[in-house]
Amino acid sequence: MRPNVVLVGSMYDAEAEELLEQHAHVTRVDDADREAVLAALADAHGLVARYPARIDRELLAAAPKLLAVLSSGRGVDNIDIEAATEAGVVVANNPGLGGKPVSEHFFGLLLMVTRGLGAIHRHGNRAAWGESRLGTHRVELTGKTLGIVGLGNVGGWTARRAHGGFLMRVLAYDPYVSAEKMAEVGAIKVERLEDLLAQADFVTAHPEMNDETAHMFNDKSFAQMKAGAYFVNTSRGGVVDTDALVRALRSGHLAGAALDVYEEEPLPGDHPLLGLDNVVLSAHIADFTVETKRALALNAASQLITALGGKQPPSALNPDVWGKVAERRRALLA
Repeated sequence: MRPNVVLVGSMYDAEAEELLEQHAHVTRVDDADREAVLAALADAHGLVARYPARIDRELLAAAPKLLAVLSSGRGVDNIDIEAATEAGVVVANNPGLGGKPVSEHFFGLLLMVTRGLGAIHRHGNRAAWGESRLGTHRVELTGKTLGIVGLGNVGGWTARRAHGGFLMRVLAYDPYVSAEKMAEVGAIKVERLEDLLAQADFVTAHPEMNDETAHMFNDKSFAQMKAGAYFVNTSRGGVVDTDALVRALRSGHLAGAALDVYEEEPLPGDHPLLGLDNVVLSAHIADFTVETKRALALNAASQLITALGGKQPPSALNPDVWGKVAERRRALLA
């Protein structure tokens, strides 16, 4: 029996969709049309969910034949893995593909905000030739201290490039990574977040999004940062209390911030971040390079084909459920 696959939003690469179509009946639905998604899932065996589409209990309950859910990227905070496991559905993601492009994007954002390029772009080149050209506070990266919060794949690539490329002193806070592993990428382990914040000239956020990290950057943590420091976030918007960040920027305690992700995406047109000259904003595109989009899409398609073909996908996040998935697959796709 040929399986049915639902794509919530198109995939990042047409070749990946063509690959899926060679192995399954593919239905494409818009995440904004909740009713269409629910209807499509009634006969779905596989699902590819492009962030920020939420795969919650209601959607899973509407998909009695579902066997596998593939995330479009590494992050899966939009997928209820506990509910999927209870339903006998395997969930897999795309780890290890975003480290290089996201770390490159981080340095682009950091250079823009520390050189005041956001304000120049906002007000125009001619305005930048006024008195502010010589008076604006701009800083160099070389020799400064970078604080990395979360030293996974992205954080590791960032540390390597900061240490080797900009000769920076790199501090890292991550309770789940050893000092020895951090040293391999040129970082020094710091046991307490507040100690990292107090020492870093630039702080970059790369933690997982979960209950432990929600709003970990708030009024208290921003106050613990050095006066005149810069903050960058390319992880998930939810790790930052946006109102607290605005307060820290308006007060002058932070010299600037650069963000690729937000609690609300896209930002509403009247959001206070949009009116600040010491802020650089991009649109959740840190890993959206031609190369990475293709790799993410092909990896997601390949893993879904693997799962629907009767083998556990390599990046399964709830592998203990695979026995139940395999049993259900035999009954559904015999």
